[in-house]
Amino acid sequence: MLFKKMLSTLILVTTLAGTHSAFAACSWWNRPPAKITIPSLAGTTSLSPAPIGQAMASQKISFYSGNAEIEYCATGDKWGMNLNVSGLESAGLPNVYKTNVEGVGIRIGFDKPLSGNWGGVKYPPFEYQTYPNWIYPFPEQVTIDYIRTGTAVGKGPISFNFSAQFQATGLTPINIVGTNLTTEVANNIYFSACEAQVKSLIVPMGKVASANIRNGNTQAQNFNLNVYCKGLRPTQPAPVKIYFEGATTSDGLLKFNDAGQSHVASGAAIELTNGKGTRLPFTPSKALNLDWQHSQPDAEVYHFSGQARYVPSGGEVKAGKADAVVSYVLVYN
Repeated sequence: MLFKKMLSTLILVTTLAGTHSAFAACSWWNRPPAKITIPSLAGTTSLSPAPIGQAMASQKISFYSGNAEIEYCATGDKWGMNLNVSGLESAGLPNVYKTNVEGVGIRIGFDKPLSGNWGGVKYPPFEYQTYPNWIYPFPEQVTIDYIRTGTAVGKGPISFNFSAQFQATGLTPINIVGTNLTTEVANNIYFSACEAQVKSLIVPMGKVASANIRNGNTQAQNFNLNVYCKGLRPTQPAPVKIYFEGATTSDGLLKFNDAGQSHVASGAAIELTNGKGTRLPFTPSKALNLDWQHSQPDAEVYHFSGQARYVPSGGEVKAGKADAVVSYVLVYN
């Protein structure tokens, strides 16, 4: 009797579980192939202007037209996609991977155009909950976005592989594979790099009498920067700007190194101005345009002229060491 009671109980539990929605699963209508291979990319990809983090170019490639859909999913079931991009690391932006071309990353998305249930390009990995009586379409198009990842932007060939899986509860995943996808990135709008001809510039300020500083009778010392920008052949010179960073009390007024120490001069500062007598900016929003000089076979050449001189900064002018350091920042692209 004990054995029969236990058996009856087990049969009862099994019957209830068999009708519970937890064992429901999605099903295919017009199931696609188990593996789909992406056709080749366009041979050349031309970049357009875009801020960092945005797409400079996109390619849309259709890979399936069988109108496959998932149906009969129950509440609590899931559908979505994951993605593996071979050999490329994250670019530090959402869903963006570094490439071998400086400043250019790729982002891979999937879409079923004109399908309201898909809802625009989606970038794996993603997962959504299903609902009864809804139909979930299988994607038909891959979008390759070329994302700007830095100030400098290069050019050249890009090649990569990826494997994506489309999956839903209870179904075998469908593999979407891109093998040796290659394109030549053409860049006619961005500099790949801008740098000064001289990495570190020393401006000899000489010895100046404190009385001359108090009287505003100091000699300005000239300094010059030649900047070479590579990777762009513009029909008109592209703007390149400059601003400065350092210990200042206001724009263009530079504090001495170790200010406040007993061996350092006080009551004075170094005034930095451009060739027109305007104090140099120390914020990006006030950056000054460099003067374009000429083109070279591999670069555009820009020039900046400035002056430095001692001026009173308030309080008693006392003798001492009066060195200062300033850094410059180039703004381009």
